[in-house]
Amino acid sequence: MEELIGFVASNQKSGKVLAVLDSKGAMDSATIAKTTRVVGVDKILEELVSKKLIGRSGEKYTLTDLGTQVSRKLRGVR
Repeated sequence: MEELIGFVASNQKSGKVLAVLDSKGAMDSATIAKTTRVVGVDKILEELVSKKLIGRSGEKYTLTDLGTQVSRKLRGVR
């Protein structure tokens, strides 16, 4: 888990995506892009899915249990 925390902490865009999903719940990629104001959000979402930090159900993305743990630990660090 420490490796994932380091990855997200060093990647500001990934951190924003995790934080918004943690606070607002499931969203589609267009809403995530608007809310976070992150360009290229689809690539970030794919990367977070591959690291099992977020999951996809239809068009919506949501945090996995691991993603929630990482997000909460990062919130405590910042």
